[in-house]
Amino acid sequence: MQQTSTLSPAPTRLRSLRVTGDEPIGSWRSVLRLLHYLRPHWRAIVVCYAAWLVTILLDSAIPLFVRQAIDGGIIGRDEGVLGSAVALTVGAYLLKSIFDYVYFSLYHYYEVVAARDIRSDIYATLQRLSFGFFDRVETGQLISRATSDVEAAQHFFGHGISTVVTVIGTFVVVLSVAATVSLELTLLSLVAVPPIAAVAWFFAREIRPVYTRAQQQHGVLTSVLQENLAGIRVVKVFGREADQIARFVRSAVSLFDRQMEVARLVAVRMPLMVLLSGAAGVIVLWYGGSLAIAGTITVGTLVAFNYYLARLMMPIRRIGWIVNIIARATASSDRILEVLNAVPEIQDRPGAVDLVDPKGEVRFEHVSFGFGPGAPVLRDIDLVARPGEVVALVGATGSGKSALLGLIPRFYDVTAGRVTIDGVDVRDIRLECLRSIVAVVPQDAFLFSQSIADNIAFGKPETPEHGVHLVAELAQVDRFVSVLPDGYRTRVGDRGLSLSGGQRQRTTIARAALVEPRILILDDATSSVDVETEARIRSGLAAVMRGRTTFVVAHRMSTVMRADQILVLEEGRIVERGSHEELIELGGLYARTFSSQLASDNPVA
Repeated sequence: MQQTSTLSPAPTRLRSLRVTGDEPIGSWRSVLRLLHYLRPHWRAIVVCYAAWLVTILLDSAIPLFVRQAIDGGIIGRDEGVLGSAVALTVGAYLLKSIFDYVYFSLYHYYEVVAARDIRSDIYATLQRLSFGFFDRVETGQLISRATSDVEAAQHFFGHGISTVVTVIGTFVVVLSVAATVSLELTLLSLVAVPPIAAVAWFFAREIRPVYTRAQQQHGVLTSVLQENLAGIRVVKVFGREADQIARFVRSAVSLFDRQMEVARLVAVRMPLMVLLSGAAGVIVLWYGGSLAIAGTITVGTLVAFNYYLARLMMPIRRIGWIVNIIARATASSDRILEVLNAVPEIQDRPGAVDLVDPKGEVRFEHVSFGFGPGAPVLRDIDLVARPGEVVALVGATGSGKSALLGLIPRFYDVTAGRVTIDGVDVRDIRLECLRSIVAVVPQDAFLFSQSIADNIAFGKPETPEHGVHLVAELAQVDRFVSVLPDGYRTRVGDRGLSLSGGQRQRTTIARAALVEPRILILDDATSSVDVETEARIRSGLAAVMRGRTTFVVAHRMSTVMRADQILVLEEGRIVERGSHEELIELGGLYARTFSSQLASDNPVA
């Protein structure tokens, strides 16, 4: 029975990850959603700002002690009053330094731990996302989100929030205390607040989209760097170092231009706010000086108020800096949430089950598939692979062989029809169970930068050493490991590039064999080994393949001719099927391909 896939389209939001620099501007909603990472640390936050409140109260008391020292001690010529005022000032500074230590320690703690949790969640989300996501999204953009964007959010959680709280709190507390010293001067000092607030408001509107473009270009630069490092051998082989340097420089210059947009805005707006706050200070000094000359206020009061004025102007001047850090945080928060909100296209259906004692019968029933709308890769595929059978797929590059095999472990979902294992639609099997019974040896023999033993045991890390050695012998890994200085503990370097192509492929075959799958997929897995080694591997794998369904993709006919069933694909359709002998007798595409290779099998060493 034909069945339509339940595949849901990727969320529209993900399209911005392809990055053009014109992504939607970050919003406060994004920032607020990230703030829940601070919730588990609310106790530390409460203690942090309680400590800050003590420091600001002590800071506000110091000018009163200074006024007492000037008016009662210096002008009043009373050394006792001067001594007690100095002692109180020293004590206030000592206590303030202690509570400052608590405050700074705690806000640095919770900003760092929140950033750690965001990075962990980004990484966990990426592990859950489907192959289709990584087909569409540049790796550099993902790296940028997990590094520079998280750093921007971390800066906001710590410096940003603490500055907002302290600016507002300082303004309220100091203004209240200053009003008790001189209400007239306090009201005069507030003249500068409306114009500074207006400049800050327009600054915020201008800086936010500029920051967004700068962050996006940072992702582009990271993509260029990541791609170059991954393909550095190709670059050197073709002598394209100069071109790659020029490409990187172009991206770096573009990032520089966008960062300079930010710098120019900051350079204009920040000094303007400082100028306005400075003007307020000059006015207060002139008017307050006149009051002191007239005897309306004391000199100590004027000195104390100037201390308060400096404290009042400090948070006002920092409005521009706050706008700056918030703008970067909103842009980065939106980019972070693009990843965290990404929905895996391949998920367990409600009521998905585990296969009990799977046999490994695989059926394709009228299966069609495409990576995108209007681009079919497979058309109306029907096949049955019974337990113990070896099914070989043959066809030109792009005929759909790898796409067909990717549907079995649900790397992708069908767009029409269904794939079943033991009669159960693979979409109704829990992913964890499904992928525990299917092992894939890909054409791209990727290894982690760990030891050979760790790479072999990747699927079953609890495997004892002798178990690793057993499958290594099966896949002919022991033949090259024996000459390595550290044996199975030899680290293979980035992507395993310290090994030859054939050595990497043998290691990945051993890795697949170790998990003892019910279904084994060999996607051109012996293309990088010589004929003699391939024969040894094939004989070794015979024991593993016995009683298990095995799919083999190969361009070398010596690999597929022993299969129980051979499927010939052309433009996404099965055009021939049968055993080697049957297809030779048919005299079609398979027979012609076999004849052309018969005397010219040139394997990669």
